[in-house]
Amino acid sequence: MKRISILLILCLIMSYGTGIIASAEEYAVNPRYSNLASCTCNFTITNDVASATVFVIGYEGVTNRITVNVKLEKRALLGLIWNDVEEWNSSTTNYQQNFTFTKSVGSGTYRCSFEITVEGNNGGADVITDQKTVKN
Repeated sequence: MKRISILLILCLIMSYGTGIIASAEEYAVNPRYSNLASCTCNFTITNDVASATVFVIGYEGVTNRITVNVKLEKRALLGLIWNDVEEWNSSTTNYQQNFTFTKSVGSGTYRCSFEITVEGNNGGADVITDQKTVKN
């Protein structure tokens, strides 16, 4: 009985002294899209001109339509409210397209919301949403 007690105490001491090492890759989760290869959204303000760009690459022979909705808003009332400034909608039947939208703006903080819908032959439509905020 004494041996079992000593063995259990040794096991407990050893288990506290050793750690389990775990690691994870620092990559984000990348969803698998049916009709879309890649999509990049950018929002910048240079010389009081807001520029929103969307570059979409689908699959040739698979992607049927790309629809882009972009909404530009300006922060107001201590950051509690966002006022609409401009909204752009565009679509194409090409499998890849670069969309660019511009608007003259004043000083302040602006937010650009992106919604991209890619339709094609490989199942349901792929919907990508993104939001970028820039201070001018």
